[in-house]
Amino acid sequence: MARENRLLLERDRPPAPRPGVETDIIGELRNLASSLPEGVASLRISRIKGHPEWAEPAFEVTPTNRKAARVGGYAVADDLYLTVGEAEREFVGFAKGGNIQKRINWQTELRWIWEAVISGEITQKHYFDSTGRIIGWATRFQVHGTEIVFRNGRRSPGFFRHEIVKIVAYEPYYNV
Repeated sequence: MARENRLLLERDRPPAPRPGVETDIIGELRNLASSLPEGVASLRISRIKGHPEWAEPAFEVTPTNRKAARVGGYAVADDLYLTVGEAEREFVGFAKGGNIQKRINWQTELRWIWEAVISGEITQKHYFDSTGRIIGWATRFQVHGTEIVFRNGRRSPGFFRHEIVKIVAYEPYYNV
């Protein structure tokens, strides 16, 4: 019963982003998603999954092409936590210059990341343990000449064991 109540709270309570960066990031994502052709992807804005008591906004862009990379994450104060495909990265102080390239505003960098994802210029490594369970993800891609890395989990199932890797090449959201 408590789990059902928590799920109802997550669905029923919209996020309450603080004025400033949290609100601006959600607005920017809405603009980027609305610039896609109709039916290419859906944008969902909610509270952070598993934490309905937190007011910060979470987002997820799900492409209709199942072989394209999804984009998700959340904004908290000046930080941006971003997931591309299955790999994650936290941009600490994203809105205050903690982004990828210096002297570029966060809106431009978010758009550059968005363009790389929807164009399908991303490959991702999935790491497995000896039983076939996934234990980690890593993605490297170029954003205007700068390589950025997203990762989570681990690469090797243990010391002195070789990596078991599957490379996933994501497709574009749509063909131009």
